[in-house]
Amino acid sequence: MRRSPSRSTSARKRVTVPPPTEVVWRSLDPSIQPRPYLERTPVPEPRAEPRTPRRPGRPRAPQQCTVGYGYYPDSHQRIPTLRLRGRWLEQLGFAIGSKLHIRQRDGELVISVVDPR
Repeated sequence: MRRSPSRSTSARKRVTVPPPTEVVWRSLDPSIQPRPYLERTPVPEPRAEPRTPRRPGRPRAPQQCTVGYGYYPDSHQRIPTLRLRGRWLEQLGFAIGSKLHIRQRDGELVISVVDPR
């Protein structure tokens, strides 16, 4: 909607009353306690003793993953793609550069490391 040209936008009245410094909340339900403000929350004291270092975590294999898609070279047709990565593969013996043997049976993929001979 168009404004009236008789009154300019710079002629607005400025507020001269300062904003309140303390906010007062009034609840319609007196059983609800007000939440503490950040300024009112006590700051915990730092620990006197240093923390013991955490032991390194154990990488876990994912329980489930999603089949993505990729493309064959010089093809615009999408193909299913499965990518597994993580330190847990290394802990299972799948080192970088190792050869794999992949079998399928009953809707499962069985991936094993080929024995070096």
